Amino acid sequence: MINPPSTQPDSPERKVELDQTVDYAVQILVEEAHLVGWTRVEFLTAILDAANARLSAIEEERELEAGGN
Repeated sequence: MINPPSTQPDSPERKVELDQTVDYAVQILVEEAHLVGWTRVEFLTAILDAANARLSAIEEERELEAGGN
């Protein structure tokens, strides 16, 4: 389970807290995938691909909302 942030958005500790949260979540996903037969490298590569695709989709959505092409 991912806990909500305990720091304010402008706090310097927020990034550290987020990094620790993401690292923990990724470790759990990678180990679970490895236990069922995926290699850690291929699974982490797929996570990067999925994250890049989501970032692209967010960027496209922002452009549409801003009236861009």
